[in-house]
This record gives sequence, C-alpha cells and structure tokens, in this order.
Amino acid sequence: MVKMYVDARELASGIPAELKELGVEVETGNLETGDYILNSTCVVERKTAQDFVISITDGRLFNQAGKMLLNYKRIIFLIEGDIFATRSAIQSEALIGAISYLSVILGCSVIHYRTPKMAARVLKRMAIHAQEGLSYDVAFRRGKFAPGKAESLFSIEGYPGVGPSTAKKLLNHFRSSHAFVNASVEELKAVSGIGPTKAQRIYDGIRWQLPEGQTVDAEESLFADNVPA
Repeated sequence: MVKMYVDARELASGIPAELKELGVEVETGNLETGDYILNSTCVVERKTAQDFVISITDGRLFNQAGKMLLNYKRIIFLIEGDIFATRSAIQSEALIGAISYLSVILGCSVIHYRTPKMAARVLKRMAIHAQEGLSYDVAFRRGKFAPGKAESLFSIEGYPGVGPSTAKKLLNHFRSSHAFVNASVEELKAVSGIGPTKAQRIYDGIRWQLPEGQTVDAEESLFADNVPA
C-alpha cells in the first residue's frame, strides 16, 4: 500500500479524504515544510491560485522553496486553479517569472489541478512512482516503426557516434543494417562524413563484449547518473 505523510492543515482541503478513498494510507501531522511527503526525497507544496499569487508578492514563495530544498531533492508545487485569473494586481510577467524561476533556476515542478479528487489522483500516482518506481522498463527511444527501411534506420541510429543524418548515409551506403554491423573500419571510413575516429568508435562499440564474470545489474540504466562508462 502507498503511504503518504500529510500536513494536518490540509484536512480542510478535502484532498486527504480523497486520498483515503483511493486506498492511500494517510498519516497526518504538523510538517515542518511542505504539505505532502511522497518519499524521503520528494515533497509537495499545495497552494490555491490566490495563495500562490500572494506568496509571490510577500516573498513567502521563494523562502518556502528554499527551505524545502534544504531537506528534499525534488520539490513539486501543486496549484489549485488558474493563477492568471485571480483578479490580483500583480502583472502576468511577474507570475511567468516566478514559475520560470521555480522551474528553471530551482528545479521545482509546477502542476495545476481543479478539484480535490483530481489532486488526490495526481498525488497518488506521484507517490507510487516515488515509492515503487514504474514497475516496468521505459524504452530509451520511443515509437513504432514499420518493418524495413524505418526499422533499419532506427537500429543503426542506436549505435555510438551515429545520429539521424549519419544513419541515413550508412543505410544508403551499406543497403542493410546487417552489412553495416559487419563493416570494417576501412569500409566505415568510405562513408561520407565518417572519419577515422568516428569509424573506430562505431566499430569498437558494435564489437564490445561484456568481460567474463561480469553481468549487467538490474539498476544499471542509460538514465542513471552512475552508469559505468
């Protein structure tokens, strides 16, 4: 079961009750920062659109974000309603600037919702991802490709040092992905735009072998920060 720590002041929003309806184990208390703790590194701060706008003008927003960043790696702002429709005197540029600062400079996420039920659904999904992961692998390159030319281009483009334009040159030259992967360094160098260094890298990348006794661990991923070279 997914568990979430919730600030006691959030009970009035109706979201904790909706979370319980969705089967989330909710534990309430007085949180020092944030409103919903998804895991040890991820916290959510919920605000109404009006409160979000006011917190910009009084400087409270950035102070809260700074405090949360001291304790959590991932900060998410969950905003109820449209911040551009609060009839506040604040200029739209100031709102855009605040969102940009939170997202780009501080690395926070900003998510909007309309109803407590929807907020609860979003929170539950984020908690599942934070606590359990995806429970399935995400392909590095997405998309469906028809057999033949498209599949061959997709396959060739996945090799080291090969981008979309180079993949097209390679397929035009070798006529098949099979001929490409079996090409020598000299044969690769014959393709326009592929010099000795790139040809050697492609050749070595295709023929690299996992050392005897080593295995690829389940947690190793192209997305991880600590993947061995």
